Amino acid sequence: MQGFKAKFRVAALVTISIWIGLSALYGLLKPISNGCIMTYMYPQYIPISSPANVTSSKYGLYLYHEGWKKIDFNEHLKKLSGVPILFIPGNGGSYKQVRSLAAESDRAYQGGPLEHTFYQEASLDMDAAGFGLPNQYISMLDWFAVDLEGEHSAMDGRILEEHTEYVVYAIHRILDQYKNSRDARVREGAAVSGSLPKSVILVGHSMGGFVARAAIIHPHLRNLAVETVLTLSSPHQSPPVALQPSLGHYYTRVNQAWRKGYEVQTSRTGRYMSDPPLSRIVIVSISGGIHDYQVRTKLESLDGIVPPSHGFMVSSTAMKNVWLSMEHQVILWCNQLVVQVSHALLSLMDPATGQPFSDTKKRLAVFTKMLHSGIPQNVNWLRQSPLSQQATRDSVSDVKEATGIINLHSLLGLP
Repeated sequence: MQGFKAKFRVAALVTISIWIGLSALYGLLKPISNGCIMTYMYPQYIPISSPANVTSSKYGLYLYHEGWKKIDFNEHLKKLSGVPILFIPGNGGSYKQVRSLAAESDRAYQGGPLEHTFYQEASLDMDAAGFGLPNQYISMLDWFAVDLEGEHSAMDGRILEEHTEYVVYAIHRILDQYKNSRDARVREGAAVSGSLPKSVILVGHSMGGFVARAAIIHPHLRNLAVETVLTLSSPHQSPPVALQPSLGHYYTRVNQAWRKGYEVQTSRTGRYMSDPPLSRIVIVSISGGIHDYQVRTKLESLDGIVPPSHGFMVSSTAMKNVWLSMEHQVILWCNQLVVQVSHALLSLMDPATGQPFSDTKKRLAVFTKMLHSGIPQNVNWLRQSPLSQQATRDSVSDVKEATGIINLHSLLGLP
């Protein structure tokens, strides 16, 4: 009888252990219920051809169009007159991942700004920051996307460099396309209004966000061709997994260039020479929170890379009207987040030009107001920052704009 009781206890212990183990395994493998609403769209992708003197057969560039009706691609390109945004996919990503952001941006533009009561939730005095509440959106957003063939950019630094090279080309190609479209309308006698865009907003997912930063300090990028960057679940501090030494080396070079890019240029005697090369760049990093197990929040931080006067990181759990943690890919289609980002980007436009505000304070104020669910009363970084205390040199800015290319060879260690 005692032997039977001993065997029964052992069997019961084994059964309980198996049940606990299976329960724990189910808890790890079961889908995460994140509360996100799916985004729906009617996507069309218009290929942007390369000039005859450029061979870029490996990668591609597309313009997104929302709508189920078939359109003439060439005629649609002639009407191009919005604000250009370039989407950069991440590791193994597709250019078609732009569809959620592009579709909601189109709906937000058609539907108009959010209710004014929305702006009263945060405590920042936006008038002091020079930000006026929009009664209607000035310009629509033209979403472009690069096709990087689904390459695994998180595996090798050389792939990252190739992607950076093509993104720089794509930025120039997009700006040139606007001029070509305007010239085509003029030749046909159509009325033209507004100014041509001088810069492209970059939106990158995962490694695409790092590629966006790498493109900004690339020596061949035109001056002022990029002034605003938004990244989604992007590792900025270091690669999630440094499988190749080239990956870590490239990260180090780019981050060092960014740190130096926000330093005032002085002579050996300490005399002021020019503004920091990246003084006009504003960058916002959005983290997916605890449910993003591929890229942890600490890697998405901009601390030590970008000063608070020119950028910040915000978690999706702290975003106004979102308040959700989400997985690495979900951040691209989570409707609550996508809608909020779309309204934030549309609010960046200057009524006087129809293009994004040139003032970095205003752009950062817009992002802060539209994305933060709560901010402290005393926001000193919007009013007093190391860079804002420097004397503004309009003449220097004009000279830099006229000269064309920012020379950052020394920052990257390139010949």
